[in-house]
Order: sequence, then C-alpha cells, then structure tokens
Amino acid sequence: MATPRHIMIRKVNWWWYLAPILPILLVGYGALVNALPSWALLVAVFAFFMWLFSLLFTAFAVLTRKAKEPRQ
Repeated sequence: MATPRHIMIRKVNWWWYLAPILPILLVGYGALVNALPSWALLVAVFAFFMWLFSLLFTAFAVLTRKAKEPRQ
C-alpha cells in the first residue's frame, strides 16, 4: 500500500480567486448584451461554476485542515 502524499501547498493565496471572476463576468455580460455570440454565455456559466466549485473545495480543504491541526 502506498504512503499518502503530502500537501504541496501549505497556504492558499485567496487573492488569486478574484483574478478569474472579472473576465468570466465580462464574457457573460458581453453575451447578454449581444456583443458576443450567444454560446459565450454557456462558456461563461460553465467557467463560473468551475470557479465556484474550486473556491468551495479549497475553502473546505482549508477548514478541515485547520480543524485537524493541533492547537498550540
């Protein structure tokens, strides 16, 4: 049985979650006002949900990791 791998990232930089949301919202808005093709709205919705689930999974991982750490 293989030994579990260690977590490679020790601390999450939450500012990186702000960077992709602006282009996602701009593409969605552009598709809603017909500046972009209608299929761009589907791409924006898909990207938004991928971003949201990534944020939620990261928050869950950070919170569970903090709960398992011994208090000093």
